[in-house]
Amino acid sequence: MGTGKGQVELETFTALGSARGLAGLEPAELGTADAQDLQRTLERAKISNLDEARAALSFASPADRRGFAFVMPGCAEDGAELTVEGDTLNVNLTGGENVNCATANYFLTVFSVERDSIPATPKLSTMRR
Repeated sequence: MGTGKGQVELETFTALGSARGLAGLEPAELGTADAQDLQRTLERAKISNLDEARAALSFASPADRRGFAFVMPGCAEDGAELTVEGDTLNVNLTGGENVNCATANYFLTVFSVERDSIPATPKLSTMRR
């Protein structure tokens, strides 16, 4: 099952660079303890644009939507997409084709999803293309 138009919105796409401590970060639902943990981890990683990352993680979803944050490794991507498959939310970075990077760059993506289109406790997943 894919997502329909309007169900999913990419709210923010923030390049985090290649700071240490960004690999393997777990996705989080905004407004939860997991999202606070994610923000503290980004603070400890000493990313250069911490204010932008904090603002992204502070996104307030309207009552009919839920917000989710993912930190994804990539290279030179310029966007991301989220798909709903059953009870799983999958994120994939987009763009930046034909670019080779010696070091992974990381990106913070924040999506909002229609509350009624996903289960109460969705699985949050990241997949590489």
